Amino acid sequence: MIRQAIIPLAGLGTRLLPLTSVYAKELLPINGKVGLEYIIDECIDAGVKEIIFIISKKKEIIKKYFYNDKFYKKIIRKKKDTRIIREYNKIKKYKKLIKFVYQNVPNGTGDAVLKTKNLIKDKYFLMLLPDDLIIQKNCSKDMILIHNKKMLSYGKHEGK
Repeated sequence: MIRQAIIPLAGLGTRLLPLTSVYAKELLPINGKVGLEYIIDECIDAGVKEIIFIISKKKEIIKKYFYNDKFYKKIIRKKKDTRIIREYNKIKKYKKLIKFVYQNVPNGTGDAVLKTKNLIKDKYFLMLLPDDLIIQKNCSKDMILIHNKKMLSYGKHEGK
């Protein structure tokens, strides 16, 4: 069963320059929702229980997005706005699933994956490259289903 996902986010974001010189592309809103949240929701729907983000020092804004509790608590105390409370609760839910690993020198995707080796618990995991969003279809769930079928088939042929 695949329960972990690795998502490399440490890239330089050169395709969206100059915007990405000051802001992480993964946090840009798409149709009113942060791009990274689409990926997290897809993982959750696919049964993933832990998501490992690979970030760099330049992308620490991504970590801050999930760990800005003081800010939310202060605003909620003042405004008691239900929309803000709902957003904060969503962020807290996401935060429980996420771990961060750093790749401060851009040495490619293979190096990024190696940075997660101490956190990977199983032989198989999901790796998502968040450059393209496919909405209304959960490709992660489809990949996991195919993997599970192949493993079942493999087990039958091996006498397991």
